[in-house]
Amino acid sequence: MRIALVGRYPRVDVPSWKRELAARIAAGGHEVGVLYSRAPLADHVRAGLREFGPSALGRYVAAAGGHSERGAGTLAEWARERDLRVMLHRRLGDADTVSALRDFGPDLLVLTGADIVPETILAVPRVAAINPHYGLLPGYRGMNVTEWSIYNDDPVGVSIHHVARGIDTGAILATERLPVARGDGLERLREKHQSAAGRLLAETVERIAAGDRAATPQALDEGRQYYRMHPRLRTTVERKLATGTYRWIDEA
Repeated sequence: MRIALVGRYPRVDVPSWKRELAARIAAGGHEVGVLYSRAPLADHVRAGLREFGPSALGRYVAAAGGHSERGAGTLAEWARERDLRVMLHRRLGDADTVSALRDFGPDLLVLTGADIVPETILAVPRVAAINPHYGLLPGYRGMNVTEWSIYNDDPVGVSIHHVARGIDTGAILATERLPVARGDGLERLREKHQSAAGRLLAETVERIAAGDRAATPQALDEGRQYYRMHPRLRTTVERKLATGTYRWIDEA
C-alpha cells in the first residue's frame, strides 16, 4: 500500500513514536510519504511553546533552527534520509496541497497530529484516513481527554478511528485501555499514549492492507465532546495522580 503520514510543523516534529511508526510501516513493505502543513518558523516555535511549555521548548527551538540533537531528528528528516516523498504546504485545504497529495496517490492517510483535515483531502486516499485519539471512544471525544478521563475517574486509553466529518466521530478500528502506575504524571501518560498509538496504528495499517476493514460505528449519544481543560482543573488532575486518589491506578 502507499501510505501518507499527515502532520504539522515539520521543523519541530521530533517525537520518536512518529519515526518508529513510519519505520514499522515501511518495514511492512509499504511505500511511505509525509505530508505537512504549517511550515513557517514562527508557527513552529509557537506550536512547541503551546504543546510542551517553556521547560521543554529549548530542544524544539533548536530543531526549528536546524540544530536537532543526535538521534532526535524530525519525521521529515527521517523521510528525506530514505529518499521518501515529503510534501510541505501552508494549509491542508489549499489547492496545491490537494494536488500534491493526489500526485502521490495514497491508499491510506495516517494522521500523526495534523490540523483539521478538510473533505478535499479526505477524498484523496483510495481506502481511508485513520487517526489515533488519546481517549477511549465513543465516551471521550475532543481535547484533553486524558485529563478529563482522570478528572471523572474513568479509564484512560487510545482509540484508532476513521476520520469523518465531526470531531473524533468516525468508526472505531481499535481501542486499548492503558495502565496508570502510581507516580505517573501527565507527561508520563502522554509517553504511554504515544507508544500505544504508534503500535496500534501500525497494527491497524497491516489489518487494512490484509483486507480486514471491520470497524464499529460510534454511538454518539454514549459519549460527549470535551474542550481544553482549564489550568486549575489540570492541577486537580495532577494532584489525583500524585496522591494516588485516581480510581484506576494500577497497584500491581
